[in-house]
Formats: sequence, C-alpha cells, structure tokens
Amino acid sequence: MSDLPPNPFRNDDPYIPATLSEIQDYLAGTLGGAPKFIDDTGAFPDKNIDTEFNVLVAAFDTIRGKLGEKRYVKLIDLSARTKALFEADPNDDNGKTLEGCKLIWEMEDIIQDARQRRVDAKLQDDEGEITGD
Repeated sequence: MSDLPPNPFRNDDPYIPATLSEIQDYLAGTLGGAPKFIDDTGAFPDKNIDTEFNVLVAAFDTIRGKLGEKRYVKLIDLSARTKALFEADPNDDNGKTLEGCKLIWEMEDIIQDARQRRVDAKLQDDEGEITGD
C-alpha cells in the first residue's frame, strides 16, 4: 500500500473531443507531447502514448458521421501509423517522431477539409450554427 495521497488529477473518464474543431485543437496539442506523451511534472502520471491515442480514436468515433466513412478510415489508419512511428522513436533521435508529426499535420488537413465541406454545404453544427463543426 502506498503512503502517497490519491492524485486529485486522476481522471478515469477522460475528456473526448466531440467536434471537428475540438479534434483539431487536440491534434495540435499532441505535437507537444510527442513521442512519449509522458507528463514530466507528475501531475498526470497516467498520461502516456496509449491514453493519448485512445482519446484520439474515441474522438474520431464520436464524429464519424460528420467525417464520412472515407475520411474516418483514413484518420484511423493515420493515427495507428503515427503511434507506431512515435513508439519507434521514444527518444526523438532517429527521425520517426518527425515522420509521425507529419502524419498529425495530415490528420489536421483532413479535419480542416471536412470542416470546410460542412461550411460550403451550409450544414449546421449541434448548436444550429454554420461553423464547420
């Protein structure tokens, strides 16, 4: 048994981005944690590459209908490839982390394309506005 107090930041129910814009923001944030996604401060000891990519896949599942099947399948594939590249370069010293970051940028482009198509089609978001979400 540990003498440490429970971590007040532990979250067994993590936030899952639920809109296209939230996923764009999440993807941008992943770049800063690559390739390990370990919180060096100790505030979030459960954060790691698996938790980050589980959230990403869950987010894609959440907006699957807004993405369309082709984009969804592409994003799932890109996320798996990105995770594999980061795992193959845990110390960011063999170039695979940069390759993974490029795939994240590709994912951002796919999300932005989906958002632009929704705006062009004047599709309303969940709040009745035309935002691309």
